[in-house]
Amino acid sequence: MKEIGNPFFIMPGSALLDLREELELIEDKGASDTLERYGYRAGVGLIKTLKVKADDLQQLGDMLPQIWMETGLSRINRLEMNDTEIRAGFEESLEAAHGRKCDFTRGYLAGITSTLIGRRYEATEIECSSTGAKQCIHVLRPMEEKTSPQAIKGKPKIDLERGYSYLIESEDPYAGFDIFVNHMEHGAQGMYIVREYPEKLRKRFNLGSAPVIWLSNERDVKYAREPTNIPLIYSEVKSFLDNAQGGILLISGLEYLIIQNNFIKILKFIQLLNENVAMKDALLLLSVSPEALSSQDIKILERELRVLKA
Repeated sequence: MKEIGNPFFIMPGSALLDLREELELIEDKGASDTLERYGYRAGVGLIKTLKVKADDLQQLGDMLPQIWMETGLSRINRLEMNDTEIRAGFEESLEAAHGRKCDFTRGYLAGITSTLIGRRYEATEIECSSTGAKQCIHVLRPMEEKTSPQAIKGKPKIDLERGYSYLIESEDPYAGFDIFVNHMEHGAQGMYIVREYPEKLRKRFNLGSAPVIWLSNERDVKYAREPTNIPLIYSEVKSFLDNAQGGILLISGLEYLIIQNNFIKILKFIQLLNENVAMKDALLLLSVSPEALSSQDIKILERELRVLKA
C-alpha cells in the first residue's frame, strides 16, 4: 500500500466548539490556554506541511490572508504590519459567533505567522465580537530573542550521543547540572525543569537566560507551572525541542512530578519526550533519587532510558 505524505482531514466547525466544551468540562479555566497551544501547534504543522515561507513582512502580508481564507475560522478584513507588531482584524469569527473568545484562532494565527516568517510571535486578542466589539482584533508581537554567549570550541567534557535520553541516578539534587551547563557552553540551546526556585539555580550554575519551568503552584511567577498540568508542560517542552535544533533538556525533580501525579502518567510523559528527543536529535537528562522510588519503578525507567552514572 502506498504511503500518503502529509495528509489533511476536513473537520466541521462544530467539532472545534465540541472540543472546547470537552476541555471546559475537564479543566474549566485552563481550556482557553489549551486551545491556544493546540492552535499554535496546528498552525506550525500547517505551514510545515505546505512548505512555504515569507522572506519579509511584505511577503507575509501577501500570503497570510490567502492562507487564512482557507481555514474557515474567520475572514481577515484588516492587516497592519511594522517591525514591532502585527495587527489583524477579523470578521465572521467561528468561535466568537458562539459567544466565546477566539482562543484557537489566537494560537493558530501565531503558529502560522511564526513559521512563515521564521521568528516566534505571540498573539493577544484585544477586542472580540463575542463581547460586543465590531470585529475581533489580534495583536502579534515578536517574543524576546535572547542571545547566547560565544560558544566554547571543541566537544563537551561528557560528550553524549545525541538523540537519546539519559537517566542519572543520584542522591545529589543537582546531578546533571554540570553536564547541562557544559553542553550549553559548547553551543547547545538548553531548557530546564526544576522544583527549586530557579533564580537561585541561575546564580549557582550560571544558567543565564535559558528557558525554565518551575514546578510550583505560584500563580504570580511567569515561568511557574502547576506540576499536575502535564499537557501544558509537555506542550512548552515540545515547542522548545521543535525550535532548538538539537537542544538539551534537563528535568530535576522527577520524584516531585510523580508524587503530584502518579508514576504511570509521568512515565507516559517521559516516553513522549523520549520520542521527541530522538526525532529532533536532542538530549534529555533526567535526574532521580533511587531511594525515592520503588525498585520496580527504577527498573522501568532504566528500560526506557540510557543510564548515566553520576
